[in-house]
Amino acid sequence: MNELSKYLFDTLGVEISIIPLEKRLLQNLPLYITTTYKFYEANIYGQRICLLTPTDTENHKTPDVLAKQITLITEKIGFPAVFVFDKIVSYNLKRFIRKRINFIMPNKQLFIPVLMMDLKKAPATISQKAVLLAPIAQLILLYHLQKELLNGLTTKQLSEKVGKTYRTTNRAAKNLEKLGLVQLVGGKEKHIIFSGKGKSLWNTAQDFLQHPIDRIVYTDDLTNLTQSNINALAHYTMLNDEPKQYYAIDTKEFNKLKMETDKQFGEHQIEIWRYNPILLSNNGFVDKLSLFLILKNNVDERVQIELEQMIYDIKWLEE
Repeated sequence: MNELSKYLFDTLGVEISIIPLEKRLLQNLPLYITTTYKFYEANIYGQRICLLTPTDTENHKTPDVLAKQITLITEKIGFPAVFVFDKIVSYNLKRFIRKRINFIMPNKQLFIPVLMMDLKKAPATISQKAVLLAPIAQLILLYHLQKELLNGLTTKQLSEKVGKTYRTTNRAAKNLEKLGLVQLVGGKEKHIIFSGKGKSLWNTAQDFLQHPIDRIVYTDDLTNLTQSNINALAHYTMLNDEPKQYYAIDTKEFNKLKMETDKQFGEHQIEIWRYNPILLSNNGFVDKLSLFLILKNNVDERVQIELEQMIYDIKWLEE
C-alpha cells in the first residue's frame, strides 16, 4: 500500500490514508469475493472508496466478470469500489474503460469514472473527459425516448420541459451535439434534432450514458417517494418484489426531505439521483431506461432476464 499511497499523492496532490476495510462490511459480501481480494478503504476528495487488491495476481478475470463483481461489492458495502492492479494486458485495458470499471495501476494509470477521474502517468491536473452525457443531457435524451418527442424544440423550450435554466439546458444540448446524438440547427435560436430514432438512438447512446445514482443513504421510514430498483423492476416485469423499499429522489428534493437517514444502516434504501426521476417516472415508478442503467450489472441472472425482456417490450416513441 505504500507504493499506492505515494502514487495517489504524486497524482492528486493530497495525502490519502489507506487502511483495512471495516470487518463488519466484509460480512455483507459472499465468500468467493472475500477470498479473491484484500480489502482496504481510503477517502479521495471527501468520497469514501473501497480498494480491492487480488490475492492471486495470476488469476485474471474477464472485464465482464469484474464489472459484475465491482457492482456487487459497491451495492453491498454502500460506497464505490476500485480495483488495484499491478498490470492490465493491453487488449483488456480498452474494455475496462469502455465498461467503466474503476481501477488504479500505480505509476501508470488511474481510471475512476465514478469520481470522474481519468489520469495517465500523473498529469498535473484532473480532467473530466467528455465521454459521458451530463446529467441534464441524459435526462433530455431519456425524456425524448420515453415521454415526448423533442425534435424541433428550441433550447428555451427544452429548459421549460426539464425545469432547468436556459444556460444549463444550453450546455446540455451542446453536450449531446458533441457526442453526435443531436444536431443543433438554425440561427441565433437553435433547434434540437436527434440523430436517430427510438431503439436505434438508445443503442447509439449506450457508451455515453452514466449511472443515474449519485449516492445512497438508508432509512427505516416508509415514504411516498418514486420507487426504484427491484421494486420498479417487479412492477414492470414478472420478477417477485422484495419487502425492502428502494426510493429515488434528486439532490434538490432530498435536501428538503425531513426524514431521518443514515449513510450505512436502515431497512430501506434512498437513491439520490443525478437528475430528477419524477420527470421520467410512470405511476410512481422510475422510468425503464434509467432502471436498466441501474441494474444492468446486477449479478442476479433473474434480474438480467427480466431486464432484457423489459427493454424488448418497450414501445419506442418515433415520428
